[in-house]
Amino acid sequence: MVSRKVMVIVFFALGLFNACQDKEGIEQAGGLQIIRIEHDNQTELFLEDVAANYTSIPLEMTEESLIGYIDNIAVSENFIYVNHAKGILQFNHAGKYIKNIGENGEAPGNYRQVRSMIIDPADQSIVVTDYVLRKSLKFNENGKLLAESESLSSPPIFIAPIPEGYVIITDDIIKDENSSILSINNFFIQDREFVKLDSLKPIMSKVESFGGSIWRHPSFITRSDSINFLFFPIGPFNEQIVRDTLFQINQNGDFIPHLKFQFSENVINEEGKRVFFIEKMEVNEAYYLVTYHYEGNYYLFGYDRKKGNSWLVKDGLRVKNLEGYYLPKSNGISYLMTEGVSEIKGEEPNPMIHLIDWGK
Repeated sequence: MVSRKVMVIVFFALGLFNACQDKEGIEQAGGLQIIRIEHDNQTELFLEDVAANYTSIPLEMTEESLIGYIDNIAVSENFIYVNHAKGILQFNHAGKYIKNIGENGEAPGNYRQVRSMIIDPADQSIVVTDYVLRKSLKFNENGKLLAESESLSSPPIFIAPIPEGYVIITDDIIKDENSSILSINNFFIQDREFVKLDSLKPIMSKVESFGGSIWRHPSFITRSDSINFLFFPIGPFNEQIVRDTLFQINQNGDFIPHLKFQFSENVINEEGKRVFFIEKMEVNEAYYLVTYHYEGNYYLFGYDRKKGNSWLVKDGLRVKNLEGYYLPKSNGISYLMTEGVSEIKGEEPNPMIHLIDWGK
């Protein structure tokens, strides 16, 4: 079953590291590899300094394709799909607007709030999970509805393709017998018609207070070395727990520590408050990429998995011929979203997607 193949990363803390270090600086603790994030060793880098290649695509803006905040994207062999507040837009690989996929509403076949979106590699269909309606939907490239799940008991927040079908993660908050608040995330497997096949053991986290934002949603998943990695931060900002460890799910559904990140400075300050928070992580064949937060700023840390070198940038990476700094996003593929004047002469300033190949 899929539960024997899925590796999940449960990772929490806000912060990023940008230093150069080699494998000799990597520590071992009880067999667990520790990667140090030297917060003081910051530099400034362009995307082309660390990526093997990237493709910049300006998105065509029409009356039907005006975009506000982009939640995520997915890229098939023929199309780019953009999920924003009003629905899912389809573009070709040159950025030309094609059509809307599905409709925003509550009728059968509609969605209200798409939380996760992927391409099924088996047939290039677009698969989404809806947080409000608690269901999954699948459309073909022409926008035809292929499948729709029954309503789930908890809102689905993440979906990933696997050989048997899909891994689904749902999110729920309950009170235990002591009136303590528990955050529960269930992992289970569905086939391509959204029929449940298998379940993994849930992740449960006690939430002492709701004072502040809660990071329970997974940030992104990538396939590396034929293993799926998932960054899954859990818990509120004011929780006095450092979540900094990568876990692997074994055949019994247990979470086994795999890799640990450790900051060069104290995570807890003199007042007992946490000051470094890891927010996102991507694992690809070339890098571990970690986004973290410290004193109102975001940092991006990259660790070269082959060479053992690392780098740290404040606010993100630069992009050639564009102003500002940008943090990478991922929903199965890695990309940057920028705003600015297109490098293509004669084009209006459109939002641009930069699809990234980090290399091997």
